[in-house]
Amino acid sequence: MKKNSMRGPYKPYLLSTIILFAIIGSIVSYSYGEEEERKAQWGFSIFGGTGDAVLSKISMKAYGLIPRVTLPLRKDWKMWDVEFEGNFFYYDIHKMPDLYFLGVSNNILFKPIQKRWGSLFLLVGGGLGYDSAGKRLYRGDSDPPLMGDQHFAGFGQGGAGMFFNIGRGTALRVEYRFYHISEPFDTRDRGLNTHTVLFGISF
Repeated sequence: MKKNSMRGPYKPYLLSTIILFAIIGSIVSYSYGEEEERKAQWGFSIFGGTGDAVLSKISMKAYGLIPRVTLPLRKDWKMWDVEFEGNFFYYDIHKMPDLYFLGVSNNILFKPIQKRWGSLFLLVGGGLGYDSAGKRLYRGDSDPPLMGDQHFAGFGQGGAGMFFNIGRGTALRVEYRFYHISEPFDTRDRGLNTHTVLFGISF
């Protein structure tokens, strides 16, 4: 009797879960190829890169994670998308304190080539967020700071990449991006530049 009374309450939850997944499945787009009917697309990328601060030739490595949602810019603009991204960057700077950045950004994607195998795209965008510096980071006593002391940073980015369709509604994403990150309220801040390669998936 106890066994039956324990199972009973879970049946409504099971039915509700099935209905919920059915609703989500009806919303997610299964189109691919030229992506003409695609609505929202979710995804994430991981990246690694290297770069120098502006005019300072300081070596560093950068790593990061980017979750995103991609939407058509307009229904009748088949080559244009807008993306909203979350950004976590970690900078391993040679002979200086390491730095991380946490923020949000948005991009405009232009996809001039769209085929059944996938598409090529160009990207430009930017964002704002929190950085861990907390004080000005100097390469030398006489050099301007690389980062300011406000814990508030902005960045710009540009790049190019490819989508490779691997299934209905699923694609691999490979791209190159150039990042510049600096603190906008510190006029002496030179900022950091990085060249990055991103690998991700969209679904």
